[in-house]
Parts: sequence; C-alpha cells; structure tokens
Amino acid sequence: MARITIEDVARAANCSTATVSLVLNGRGRVAEKTRKRVLKVQEDMAYVPNPAGRSLRMQKSNTVGLLFYPTCAKLFRNVFYAEIMEGLEEAMSHAGYDLLLSGGDFSAEQNKMPAFLQQHRVDAAVLLGAFPRRIVERLGEAGVPLMLLDSNYEELPMDSITTDGYSAGKMVVAHLHQKGHRRMLFMAYSLEDYNIDARVRGFEAGLLAHGLPGEDAVIRDFILHEDALSRLLERLARPDAPTAVVCVNDTLAVALMTRLREAGYSLPEQVSFVGFDDDVYAREIKPSLTTVSIDKASLGREGAAILINRLRDPGARVTKIRLPVQLIERDSVATIPVT
Repeated sequence: MARITIEDVARAANCSTATVSLVLNGRGRVAEKTRKRVLKVQEDMAYVPNPAGRSLRMQKSNTVGLLFYPTCAKLFRNVFYAEIMEGLEEAMSHAGYDLLLSGGDFSAEQNKMPAFLQQHRVDAAVLLGAFPRRIVERLGEAGVPLMLLDSNYEELPMDSITTDGYSAGKMVVAHLHQKGHRRMLFMAYSLEDYNIDARVRGFEAGLLAHGLPGEDAVIRDFILHEDALSRLLERLARPDAPTAVVCVNDTLAVALMTRLREAGYSLPEQVSFVGFDDDVYAREIKPSLTTVSIDKASLGREGAAILINRLRDPGARVTKIRLPVQLIERDSVATIPVT
C-alpha cells in the first residue's frame, strides 16, 4: 500500500498543503471549520507526518529531554514517579515527541550540563522531581524551555505542575480532628522540596484553624528512615506523645508503621498514621494506610499538555497548575472518644 502523503490529505480536505501543514503543526490562522475538516481527514486516512522531514523544515528534533533528581537511575525504582512517567510518555508520544533520558548524578557538586541541553538536541526538557533551585537555574542557562513536573518555584518564570499540598495538609488535620485526635505529629525529610514545604505549611495551618498546639508538631531533621524512627520513638516516650503521625509520603509511613509493629506497638490503637501519594504499598500494609491520593497518571498527562503548548507557542504566558487531591480513608486511623 502506498504511503499517504500530505498532498493526499490536502486533496481529500479540499485545501492546500500549506493549510494542512498549519493545522497539523498548530500554527497560523486557519478557520475552525477548515481545521476540523483537515483533522477529520487526517484521522480517516490515518496520516502520520514524516517526523524527519518536518524536523528539518522546522529545525526541531521532536525530542524532549527528561531529567530526574538526583539521577535517572533511581527513577526506575520509584513507584510514584514511574506512574507519572506513564502518563507523560503516553501523551508526548501521542503528540509525536520522543523522550530522551539524561544520565549523570545531579546531586554531585560538579555535575556537568547535559549534552543534549548544551547542544540544543532537544526541543524542551522535563525536570521530574525535587530539583534544587540552584540546579534549575543552571539548567535554564542552556536556553531550552524547561518544565517542572511535580515541583515548583513560584518566583521562577517557568512552567510547572504539581499537586495542592497545602490544601492536602489542612485536609489531613481536619480528618484527624474529626476522629478525635488532638495531638498530631508531622514527619518529613530534611530536603529542599516544594511539595514537602506545601504539605507542612498546610498541616500547620490546619492545626491553627482547629486551635491545636503547633509547637514541636513537625519533625524535619532526618534523611534516613532509621533516624526518623529514633526521633519518633523519642516523641512517643513523652507524656504528651502524639496519637497520630502524619508522614510526608507513604514510603515513610509504611517504614515507620512496620518498625513500630516490630517494637510491639498496636496500630492504630496506640498510634494512628496518615500518608501522602496513595502508592501500592499503602494498600498492602496492615492496617491499610489512610492517605492523600494523587492522580499520578493525570499529573504526567497534564504536564505533557503544558509542555506541548509551550512548544507550539513559545511566547505563551507561564503556566503553573496545582491539581486537586483526595483523602482516602482506610484502617490506619483510630477513632478517639472526645471527653
């Protein structure tokens, strides 16, 4: 069967090849009726533009770089980001773009600028995860459009998409308060991370809104789970021990729940837990974990839509989106009678 060409589409749509090109590339002014007719013909004829030829004409690579902090090697062991990647890759592929993963360790002090950014071999790049601001600014010097996926720096004129961690933090406090809890503890890693900051601020705002004590209500001075456990055990030994522990993600919550059970604690009777992300482990742990659910595939797809819009309209206004979240109630939170 002969390959369908742009000329075939133009004849079937009763317009010029230039008009077909403008419609398929999302450029120029084309009447809405004509645009719909061209797209319908393209779909009916299953026409796929030649990416090599189009790239040469438009000086584009049809490739988007993907960078993950601290290194892409860790991406494949991260359940949370793997689900985001699925949505991102699906949407970018549908739009005709390939993803190119970058090697290198971005946490290293002397890490070099990725070659595909320096040489402009990609049309844009996705920064996935919690890139420190200094690295984001340095990568921006390459002059390639960047998008922060699951992160943000409000003061940087850069497209971004993440979830509404602030509202999520307040939502968790409201849920625990409704269950009778009055002594709550938030535990988070000591990292430069927009999402951690937002969740902590939301938690603190929730405590304030319900008239609950906020002093010593946040522990954020650890990286390793072993250190987090030590800090938690110290707090549980105090007379004012928390009845509920809110963990910045499900990974931390599951690790601490497992270790507390091994130490003889009864969960959730003695200590209740809430996490964030709704990873698969949140459903498998016993008791199953109450958590804030994030639609990770949608995060990836919406991020792709933002980036595709940037590629089609480089002068468009900066887009910063916060997707809503949902509390999933399971078995890890006990109800405490309020006296």
